[in-house]
Amino acid sequence: MLRRLFRRKKEYKNRFLKFYHLNKKRLNKERRSTYTAKMKLGVCVRCKRKALKNIVFCSYHRAKQKEYNKKARAR
Repeated sequence: MLRRLFRRKKEYKNRFLKFYHLNKKRLNKERRSTYTAKMKLGVCVRCKRKALKNIVFCSYHRAKQKEYNKKARAR
């Protein structure tokens, strides 16, 4: 309790970062539940198209992910 009283108030660069840090736990929980729900339905987790079999992405986002991985490995 005393720690809370004497804790320094954090400074945030902008209001969006402040909102994110103050609501981080709830936001991450929502994101995880949305991801698992879409995965179970067989819908792409980035859009609303049908996902490929045993993959969480549709064909479009699967190709985008392959490109991203190729560039990341090249660095």
